[in-house]
Amino acid sequence: MSVTHRRSVCTLVCAALSLAPLQASATPKSRRAAEARGQARAAPAVDPLAQAAAEREALASRAAEVEAIQGVETCARWLSGQAWDTQDPRIHIMAAKTWLKVQTSPASLDRVEFHAREAVALADAPPVPRIGAGEVALVHADAEGLQQSVAERRAEIRRARADRRAADRQIRRGRRELIAGGAMLVVGALGGGLALGGATSRRSFDETIAPVLAADLPVDLSPLRALDVEGTRMLAIGGVLAAVGVAAGVPLLVLGARDLRLGKQRRGSLSLQLQPGPGSLGVVGRFGRR
Repeated sequence: MSVTHRRSVCTLVCAALSLAPLQASATPKSRRAAEARGQARAAPAVDPLAQAAAEREALASRAAEVEAIQGVETCARWLSGQAWDTQDPRIHIMAAKTWLKVQTSPASLDRVEFHAREAVALADAPPVPRIGAGEVALVHADAEGLQQSVAERRAEIRRARADRRAADRQIRRGRRELIAGGAMLVVGALGGGLALGGATSRRSFDETIAPVLAADLPVDLSPLRALDVEGTRMLAIGGVLAAVGVAAGVPLLVLGARDLRLGKQRRGSLSLQLQPGPGSLGVVGRFGRR
């Protein structure tokens, strides 16, 4: 065998030996990649709508627990965060309904309107589909119902404030009437005292002038008669003041007491508020003094 032929054979043998490990190392990788592709084809595709529905169901159960343990307002704040994170219109509706159960205030009603608007916007143009096409109309209906509830609640707040102002005015009027009635009674008492002084002055005049008249003494009676006139005048003025004071003071006291009582009753009744819950109405009463 020639030297050239032996060199060619050695070269081929070396090349074969160097390629064998590469093929051996590449074969398991190719096999694993093929297996992964096969498993990906065999695994069923996850339905995003079904997954979103399952998340909402779990969230509703959790919300009931949070509301029972920490209260409605804490649950509403937590649901607001969940709605913001998930961008789910149904969760926005849940948050809006929970905020509607919170004690009525302009701030809570603003949050209800915000979540209702967000729910409609996400249902119409969602960044990631979370509901089916058939649920879009339901979201619109729920949002419209919430907006209507907010409008009714705002009207109730305006009526309650107007009634509260009217009750406060009635209470103030009753207090003024009581003060005026008391003042008139004081005037009547002063008039009675003046009349009593006039009667006493006249009685003193009669007791003083009687012996003089009986003795037929030449005495100037004009000063005594001036006292008699003054006593008569005091008696008349005092009688008028007493009559006017009593006639005006007693009705004012009666009206003031009535207005004060009715105003307080009316203001106390405003502490009772109807709060709609899920499928029911709750009555909340505050009987403390404001």
